Order: sequence, then structure tokens, then C-alpha cells
Amino acid sequence: MPGRHSGLNQRWIVVAAILLTALLVQIPVVLNPDLSCLLSEGEQILDGRKLGVDVFELNPPLSVYLYMPAALLARMTGIAPEIIVIILVMIEIVGALVMIDRAAAVAKLGAGERSTSTCLLAFLFAVLPCAVFGQREHIAVIALTPFVAITAIRWRGLSPGLVAILAGLSAGLAISIKPYLALVAGLPIILGVIRQRSLRPLFTPEACAAAAIVIGYGAVVVIVFPAYLFTYAPMVAATYLAMRKDLAGLLPFPIVVITASIAFLRQVAPQGLKMEGDAIPWLAAAIGGAVSFVLQGKGWTYTAYAFCMFAIAAPLLHVRTKTLPVSVKIGGFVGVVLIGLCLSLSRQEFPPLERHIQALAKHPRLLTITDHVALGHPLVRQIDGIWVGSSCVQLLTAGAMLVQNSSQPTREERAKLDSIIDFERRQLLADLRNGRPDVILVDTYLQSTVPFDWLAWANADPELQTELSRYREVEDVGRVRILVDQSGAR
Repeated sequence: MPGRHSGLNQRWIVVAAILLTALLVQIPVVLNPDLSCLLSEGEQILDGRKLGVDVFELNPPLSVYLYMPAALLARMTGIAPEIIVIILVMIEIVGALVMIDRAAAVAKLGAGERSTSTCLLAFLFAVLPCAVFGQREHIAVIALTPFVAITAIRWRGLSPGLVAILAGLSAGLAISIKPYLALVAGLPIILGVIRQRSLRPLFTPEACAAAAIVIGYGAVVVIVFPAYLFTYAPMVAATYLAMRKDLAGLLPFPIVVITASIAFLRQVAPQGLKMEGDAIPWLAAAIGGAVSFVLQGKGWTYTAYAFCMFAIAAPLLHVRTKTLPVSVKIGGFVGVVLIGLCLSLSRQEFPPLERHIQALAKHPRLLTITDHVALGHPLVRQIDGIWVGSSCVQLLTAGAMLVQNSSQPTREERAKLDSIIDFERRQLLADLRNGRPDVILVDTYLQSTVPFDWLAWANADPELQTELSRYREVEDVGRVRILVDQSGAR
């Protein structure tokens, strides 16, 4: 018994060390454009604005409300909300690890296997994400992993106990955050149905709990956010969802990662590739993540986290040989490092603008005219400014114009797309009149690839032109034009 308690303590000491390391690494780098944008929108809602009426977000409502606890705690404590996001994610990681460990204990898995899974998953949750840390996908994958772990326990003919219900609730939340991740949870279950030739895997306590959360969330969206669901969401579907890379740009990365996972699994646990193999549910989750990455069609780094995490977990959780060839160890290490580097890649789209804006106004009220969220975020938080936009980006307009130029829409379709463009012009007009920005940043590219005059796009509307006439252009910095309110210019 003393030995068992010693092993238990050592396991959680390692987890604490991993989380502390991640905390120290993430504090200076966690703030990224998407997280900053969602935090700003959450703060606007806390100030009394209404989602779908005064605040517009491309993603479903839960994306905004996901970060509101951090914004609220920041106001209560005075701690930066970005730091609170890190702390809350760390708490979520611990909660997920405890769920997985409790299920493994009920299933009477060995102490060595439990220690390996706890430490490995702590690393994959806290260190592997790199620049993805704190993003919705990161939070959702952590919440979804206990469900996959319990599916893997049932795959072995073992019982995970009542904690399975909690894991199901967590998975339901994850799928509500990112519906595409239903493939991560669903593919292992489908394989279970095929393997057992029974529908029973569809009706486990965790599957029913997950389904209940997803259905409940859907009902909440219909009842509480009808403006988003029936007005804004159709515009998102017509424009934003249509913006996607071709398959040639999407397939190589997931194919390489999944293939490497299978190859490594063959080396460390050959039996894992058989239908009865313990690794099959984890590998299926990785494939589900890869499919979701392709279906989303954007190719953004954070959308790759799910399949990368499960592709690494599948072989490493199932190493059965104590002595592996040095070449296999080196190959595995290099593979994990390369995946981590890929997840940390982030292209600097815009030049540094902090100094230029702070020379014009202290704590400015800021607005952008662009289809790229990184122009205004996290810049507005870095300069301690105030975001006055009802949305973070004019991405629907970009999507509508791309659809118009890349296809042959009918007169009715073109009219619908024009109405979407006009909708975002009305938003911009309201932001100018109500927000009275001190500084406006104007992009000169469409989708960061095609030169485009966003200022001319705005001035094409007479009312917008009147509002923008109060501003003068003071400087061009790279691809960005900086406008300042003439009444407040220094």
C-alpha cells in the first residue's frame, strides 16, 4: 500500500510540474486574435449588449459565453482575463485527468498504465497545444477526451463506473462548442457498433448524457438566440462556410500525421491495429479529428489540434514493449516535436502597430475595417484600448464577394449576397455613430492575398462616407492605413 500511494503521489507531482511549466510558458503568449476577440465580445455582453442584436459573432453563441467567466472573474479580481483563461484551462485539464483516472481505477487498470496515461495526457493537454492553448478547440478537445478514454475502456470489455455520465456531459459541452468534434466521439462508437453488431454502444450512459447536453443546447439557442439562429446564421452559412481551401491544401498534413501514428503503433504495439486492439478507439478518434479538419476547410492550425493530439496518444498510450529500438524512440520523439512545431506556427499578418497608435491616442477607442481578425485583436488589449465594434471583422462581406467572383450566382443569389454586404455596412455605420472610435485601422487586402481597397468599399455608402469624412489618414504601416478622428488628433 505505501508503494501504491507513493506512485500515486509521484504521478500527480509530475502532472503539477507539467502544468506549472505550461503556465509559465503561456502567460506571455496565450493572447491570440480569436481568444482576444471572443473575450472582447464577452465583455460587451457583460456591459449589457445582446448577442445577435448588438454583438455579432460568426461562431455559435457558446463560443462567446465560454470566455465570459474569465471576463467576469477579471472584473471581480483585477487580474488580467488572459491569465484567468490560462488558470481555468489548467483546472479543466486537472478535472479531465481525474475523470479518466477514476474510470481507469473502477475498471481496475494497472497502476503503471494509469500513471502513463495521466502524465502523457497532461503533456498533450498542456504542452503540445503551444499557440493553440486556450482556443475553443483546445478547451473542447480536453473536455472530449474523457469520453474517448471511457469508450476505450468499454472496448476492452471493462466498466468505467458512474464517472462515465460526467464524461458524457463533458463531451456534450465539447460538441456544443465545436459541432465538428462529434466525429471524434462518434467514430469510435460507430466502430463499436460494427464490432459488436449491436446498437448498444449508441445508448451507453455517456452517449445519452452527451446527446442530452447537445439537444438541450440546441433548444437554448432556438429559444434564447432566435436572432442569431434565424437571421445571422444563414448569412454565415452562405458566405463564411463557403470560404475554404481546396483538398490539395487540406489533405497532406492529416494524412502524414495519421500515417505516422499508424506506423508508430505498428512498432510499439502491433496488436493495437487489430479490431480488438486497445488502441483502436484512440486511433478512430484521431481519424474523426482529421475528417473534421478537412470538413471545416480552413486549414487553420487550431483546427488540427484534435487529430494531432489523438494521433500521438494512440500509440504512446499503448506501448507494450519495455525495450524499443533506438530508431523508433528517436522517430517518435522527432514526430511529436514536429507536430508541436506545426501547432505553434502562426504567420504575422500585420506589422507592429502599438507604437504608432499610442502616439496618436492613449487608451483609444478602436475600430477596424478588414476581413482579418488579427488586425484589431489582440492589439486593442495590448494597448489597453476600447473595442467599439459590434463584430471583430467584416468577414461576411469578404465571403460574399468571393462567392460572387468565383461562381455564377443567379440574380436572386446575387441579391442575397448584396444584402449581406449591406448588412455589414449597416453594422459599420452603427459602430461609427455609437462607438465614436478615436482610431480606425483599414486593411488593404482581401483574405491576405488579393489587394483590395476596404476604405473605398466603406465610402461607397453615402452615410458611411459622411461619417468617415471626420477622419483623416495619418500614416500607412505596411498593408494598414491608420485613420484618426480629426477632432481628437494630436
